[in-house]
Amino acid sequence: MDSPSRNPALDHFDCVVLTAFDSEFASLRNVFGLIGIRVHHAQTLEQADFLLLTTGATVLLSDVAFVEGTWHSALELLRETYPMTALVILADPVDAPYLLDALALGVCTILWKPLRFDEARRLVRTAHEAACERRLLLSSDIL
Repeated sequence: MDSPSRNPALDHFDCVVLTAFDSEFASLRNVFGLIGIRVHHAQTLEQADFLLLTTGATVLLSDVAFVEGTWHSALELLRETYPMTALVILADPVDAPYLLDALALGVCTILWKPLRFDEARRLVRTAHEAACERRLLLSSDIL
């Protein structure tokens, strides 16, 4: 039984992974699946758009660059169509110069490779919780 202060809606959620690498997606699916994070694989921005719409995912994990785009185009999709969805970037240390302005532009966080899965799970869950809080604020009379 859940404790009264615990929100069961935060336990299980959907996340879209925008990457051209099947092995990267498979690793994330295996690790996140164990803790209730359902991940869906998109290789293009169009596929990510479809999956965000159909799953109601609260987090988009995106490689710095993917088929036909970069994290900038993923951020633009979220701004235009899914403003309550959090963007988390998956990056190699060599990508650091391309991410200097990422947080200032609205990226929720950056997960550096090689991933430390405990940290990755915590940060993705935090991004999900932030997206849920934004949705709650938007639906209330607070804003």
